[in-house]
Amino acid sequence: MRTPPPAVVRAVQSLSGALERAAAGLKPPQARFLEVSGGVAAIALMRAAVRTRLAEPLAIGSRTGAQVAEQLGLHAPTVHRVLRGLAVYGLVRLDSRGRFSLTRTGRLLLEGDPHSMAGWVRYATSDAVLAGWLRLPETLVDGLPAFNAATGTSMWEHMAAHPDEEAGFARTMHELTLLAAPLIVAAYPWPEHGTVCDVGGGVGAMLASVLRERPTLDGVLVDQAGPLAAAGEYLASRGVADRVRTVEGDLFTGFEARADVYLLKDVLHDWDDDKCSQVLRTVRAAAASGARVLVLEWLQEPNVAQFPVSISDIMMLAQTEGRQRSAAEIQALGAAAGFRAGRVIDTGAYGVVELLAA
Repeated sequence: MRTPPPAVVRAVQSLSGALERAAAGLKPPQARFLEVSGGVAAIALMRAAVRTRLAEPLAIGSRTGAQVAEQLGLHAPTVHRVLRGLAVYGLVRLDSRGRFSLTRTGRLLLEGDPHSMAGWVRYATSDAVLAGWLRLPETLVDGLPAFNAATGTSMWEHMAAHPDEEAGFARTMHELTLLAAPLIVAAYPWPEHGTVCDVGGGVGAMLASVLRERPTLDGVLVDQAGPLAAAGEYLASRGVADRVRTVEGDLFTGFEARADVYLLKDVLHDWDDDKCSQVLRTVRAAAASGARVLVLEWLQEPNVAQFPVSISDIMMLAQTEGRQRSAAEIQALGAAAGFRAGRVIDTGAYGVVELLAA
């Protein structure tokens, strides 16, 4: 499918937001308030569905709640009620005969769906993550990272101790990268020849997307041993393995990889300013003068409230030490690490903030 131009993506997002605001403005304020505060129900319903594999019997066709319950060994009246609740959020359909079927969005609850987000639901609704969200009142007072204060450990340490949640998180980040990559690749003027290095790139989803569209470029993938162990098979499946060199390295302690362009996708938003500066200094130490660093993030201007970036910023507050930043804030971090400001490109989704190695 052809990637739409950034202007079209922006126009669609703007129209969608305007329609949602208009619809909300037509409702009594109490009704709108109840609708927003009911968001906890969607989280709880998805958590219940994934943990009991409630959507699985619907993968092959419509079923009543009783039929789903019988197949899974669950309580039939409750299954009907929970599936009906999921129908409110468009994850299933309910017909007049009491039969439920999955929507396109609801199929993402399936473990076996190629684009499954069941792992993300398990992670995002885990007790530890929810504890971070529930600590936001205290975070407003002390400014401490909510997840760390609530659990006594960082999100990264927690995931290392819970590999099922870590795998679900990684898979979802992979899927989101594949959604954003065509827009990023289309929007940026990549060099005709040279090397692109993806720093902290996991199995290489973003790097592979660039190399597939630019067959004259080579790649370097930098990450820790775990992600790199799975990268070879993935890069081969994308047809670019012969053009990629993998390098084990660390965002904070360093790596050795010369490249013309370095990618930092959704890296800086996980960390506070001091750690972001450290990451950028690490990249600057690896880069030759004249190299470019592309910071790929949702850009959050200080006085703009917009989905999804403003909610992602609160997610960073609840789960990490980081936040979403504006292009100017990223450029200031870059300047402190030895970079000059380059172009800023709005892809219609992600921003591309270019930093030039002085």
